[in-house]
Amino acid sequence: MHMDRIKQRGFTLIELMVTVAIMAILSAVAFPLYDAQSRKGKRPDGIAALEKVAQAEQKFVSDLIDRQLPATFTTSIAADLARYGITSVVSPGGYYDITVAAGDTGSITTSFVVKATGIGGQASDDCKVFMLYSSGKRDGTPNRQTCWGK
Repeated sequence: MHMDRIKQRGFTLIELMVTVAIMAILSAVAFPLYDAQSRKGKRPDGIAALEKVAQAEQKFVSDLIDRQLPATFTTSIAADLARYGITSVVSPGGYYDITVAAGDTGSITTSFVVKATGIGGQASDDCKVFMLYSSGKRDGTPNRQTCWGK
């Protein structure tokens, strides 16, 4: 009696292992690229918050100078800038912590710098810190070109 072999269909173990290896390599390359692009896409949240706080800070400084008020500005910008529409020290998307400090002159009434520092996942972004000075100068860590794209 002669038995015909039944032809099996499916994948061999080697074919399956090659497929898994290819998927692992693609994942190892694709995920970091996706993650970096995702963080880059969140940068406008920090930039918009910087510009809003800088604008409010300019109004605050102008009011101090116009009214000859003492500089009561503290590092707690929420209390000082609330009257100008700034109610949070975190960017609207929650990706950046916003701070304001005296600029080069050492006095908040003559110069200031607004800083957005990445928090959460943004802390590991290439641009960890964005800075906007009262003079209009823009800077960032590691550099202005990388962070502001200009």
